[in-house]
Amino acid sequence: MASGWAWVLAAAALAFPLAAAAQDVPAGGTNNSCIFAHDGECDEANGTCAAGTDSADCRPDAAADPANSCRFAFDQRCDEPGKGSGLCAAGSDTADCTAAAAPQTPAQTAPPQGPGDDSCPFSRDNECDEPIVGSGACAAGTDTSDCKAKGNSPAPAPATPAAPAAPTGPDSCPFARDGECDEPGVGSGACAAGTDTTDCKAGQAPAAPAAPSSGGDDSCQFAHDGECDDPGRGTGLCTAGTDATDCSATGEGSPSTAAPAACPFTGDGECDEPDKGSGLCAAGTDAEDCRGK
Repeated sequence: MASGWAWVLAAAALAFPLAAAAQDVPAGGTNNSCIFAHDGECDEANGTCAAGTDSADCRPDAAADPANSCRFAFDQRCDEPGKGSGLCAAGSDTADCTAAAAPQTPAQTAPPQGPGDDSCPFSRDNECDEPIVGSGACAAGTDTSDCKAKGNSPAPAPATPAAPAAPTGPDSCPFARDGECDEPGVGSGACAAGTDTTDCKAGQAPAAPAAPSSGGDDSCQFAHDGECDDPGRGTGLCTAGTDATDCSATGEGSPSTAAPAACPFTGDGECDEPDKGSGLCAAGTDAEDCRGK
């Protein structure tokens, strides 16, 4: 009988430590004290870690709980992009990110920025983990030592060059005298109005003027431009008597024996007299270029 009690007491003694050990296993499925926790493999089943110490990898409800399917779920740190470390997909670390979104003091809401901040969990591993200049696994300014050592500090944005001043004045267009009118409304619009005068005047054939009266009229297409365009007394771009207002204003309202204005295009290698060249100048005023024409 005594030997029977001894067996009972021995069995009780053996059972007590097991019960105590069972009580030491944390409850709630949030213990990740296993050194291999969060490696995507349940290390409780293979015996590498003690039961209940690899909760993140061994949670049986992980597949049924997509809101917390992040391999780092329930580690009390938000790992979703834009909210935390960015190591998990959006919406897969809900419990940790909800807790992290609770009202905090300003010093806690954003990681400190500037030299010497190595709060990134991967700091000092010889790899820059800040966004844009590195892997992006950590927030900006939290892997300073690694990013500086790799020379990955963001370069300052280049200054925006000032826009060059628009050219002004006759023929100040960079495409002047190329045979094409580049002013807006009458040409390509590549240059400002009044900056491609020679090309635009040459490219507009004079319209057939109305029969001039004895006093002349303004049927010339260049009428009222402040320049006489009648032949013999102006540019010769229009029929005689069709630019009466401009020619009268310049004292050239009627034929006279006064010498025509000098051709401004003399010496450019192109004849600009009427009937011989472009007609931009009066007869006899571009003799050098029209010789032999």
